[in-house]
Amino acid sequence: MNIFIVDDNPHINELLAFLLTDIGYQVHAFEHPEHALSHMREQELKPHILITDYNMPGMNGYELHQLTIAHAPDVHTIVISGRPIDSEIGGLHFMQKPFNPERIIELVATFKPA
Repeated sequence: MNIFIVDDNPHINELLAFLLTDIGYQVHAFEHPEHALSHMREQELKPHILITDYNMPGMNGYELHQLTIAHAPDVHTIVISGRPIDSEIGGLHFMQKPFNPERIIELVATFKPA
């Protein structure tokens, strides 16, 4: 399964990429939402799972999710943030920073590819 990690904090990207790659997932990490979207289009890659920060410069995680589902309608999205999230996030999976990386691994394992 392809997992896209998008967070403007490179340490979070590195940590999650290391953990998820180590257990067999194909991971693509980006510090900018626009780079993730470009990669999807240029490489014709559809992420099965999107793990994204909510508060990022230029585009928030909810906006990234909306643009991602236009390309990959069956994507599962986990939103992580250090700030409280408005109700607009709705049914998306949410984790507050600081988060337990093992909890993200457990949640990712519950998603089945479409």
